[in-house]
Amino acid sequence: MSDVLDKLITLGLGLEKKAKETLSELQELGEEEKKDHAAAAEGAGEGEGEELTSKKKFENKLVDNGVKLLTDLLSSVSECKDKLDSEVSGGSQRVVDKLGIATKDDLDIIMEMTRVAREKVEALEKRVEELEKKG
Repeated sequence: MSDVLDKLITLGLGLEKKAKETLSELQELGEEEKKDHAAAAEGAGEGEGEELTSKKKFENKLVDNGVKLLTDLLSSVSECKDKLDSEVSGGSQRVVDKLGIATKDDLDIIMEMTRVAREKVEALEKRVEELEKKG
């Protein structure tokens, strides 16, 4: 089950990364198109400039809409990732609590208690040995 969840999380992270890359590319393309459009409008004649202008406006609007959609997608993917993380953490904690599995803190406490007990046993064994030698 955890393998499936790991794969889902990895897939979500991969989608998020790819969407961010695509968003960056679209933003760069949009900026380049706007620069090209401004340069073409300055250098072109009136009749040809207007045809290019309407085409460039459409392309720019298309890129802007694509960027907006990808931004919304990234937001949704991030929200899903966060929700999945919290659900998995909460579910895992409920299972651990229900099964009564010891936590790392519990194990650390037990290890410390074991160390102290060993020290006491060693000290008692030395004392018994000394008493046997005397008696």
